[in-house]
Amino acid sequence: MKKLNYIIAALLLFTGGIFAQSNIANVTESGQDQNATIDQKGVLNQSYVNQSNKANTALVTQINKYRNTNTYSEIDQTGQTNKAKVEQTSRSPLSGGKIEAYITQSGNLNEAVQVQGPHLLQGRTFGEIIQGGNENYASQHQVKNGNVARINQAGNKNNAKQGQDIELLDEEEGSFNIALIDQAGNLNTATQRQNGAANDAKINQSGNDNKADQIQYGGLNIAKADQSGSSNVSMQNQKFIGNFADADQSGNYNTSEQVQDFGGLNMASVNQSGDLNTSLQIQLGLKNVAMVDQSGLGNSADQSQVGMMNKAKIDQASTTSKAIQIQKSGLSCADISNNAEIVQLGGSNNYALQDQTSLGEAALLNNAMITQDGSSNFATQTQTGGDNSSTILQTSNSSYAVVTQTMP
Repeated sequence: MKKLNYIIAALLLFTGGIFAQSNIANVTESGQDQNATIDQKGVLNQSYVNQSNKANTALVTQINKYRNTNTYSEIDQTGQTNKAKVEQTSRSPLSGGKIEAYITQSGNLNEAVQVQGPHLLQGRTFGEIIQGGNENYASQHQVKNGNVARINQAGNKNNAKQGQDIELLDEEEGSFNIALIDQAGNLNTATQRQNGAANDAKINQSGNDNKADQIQYGGLNIAKADQSGSSNVSMQNQKFIGNFADADQSGNYNTSEQVQDFGGLNMASVNQSGDLNTSLQIQLGLKNVAMVDQSGLGNSADQSQVGMMNKAKIDQASTTSKAIQIQKSGLSCADISNNAEIVQLGGSNNYALQDQTSLGEAALLNNAMITQDGSSNFATQTQTGGDNSSTILQTSNSSYAVVTQTMP
């Protein structure tokens, strides 16, 4: 049984040579081999599709060439072979119209794709995809102006991608990006790439084959990934300006890498709790701080910070521990210049290295500390220019320690 309802309202305006149309389309289908295609061109495009249970497909294409006008689409699918795609093109400056798309799918072979464009003059944008369970995949692609995007998937073979400012060009700049992905359970993967302006990105995955990847280029970057349980991996790569990155992984094959490239007000933090932990954080320029907290089993942590007010801390509560911190500095620091701490507690194959070089004017600090509590300890600290200081405390087993300090 199928209920098909199309409402198409056409509004013809002629003002100073402008000719416009206003479309509305509404499709409701229930049962068996549904399929719906809507193609709209004009002003104030609106489209609703609601499909119930069986072989759902829905495709919406909207083109709006008029300024200060709105484009809106909504698709709701419940069950079986779902697929949905929305493509929207708009020319509204940020102060005028907006462009919105929503897809909700619940159960079975879900897929959803939303594309919004072009490179300029989209106005205020928003996109949302929510998928229930089974073979989920979701993708959103937004290009310039007020971007926000959201994906929420719960269960089974999840995968989610979001674009925004897709590798820029068309005279670059970018817009007010925010992107969120929230996935709960099974073969999760999530990728977010944002290229320019006020970036922010969050990924939250809970359980099973997690992986997360976030790359943000220029802007007031913040990135956060939170994964809880199973084969976690998280990579975050932020390039320039406001950087902050945080990854929190709790249990199983943890790995984390955070690289904040070149310069910005860097800060990076990783907290991994249990199982085959590993972590690497590299920050290149300006007000660096980096911290790692790992608790139990395959631990390893590397931190390398190059220029300016470095500080680093690693705390591992150990089994096959290893921790390395290397900090350089320079660029005329006005305060802290190198400071490092490694604490490894609870015994096993500890090893710790700290290497600090402080360069540039008024760079005097250096300071380093290593504490290891039991098993095959070995510790080394090397500090070159500055007012060096060093503490190593190893509370026994095969302890061995080397310290080298050189002042200018």
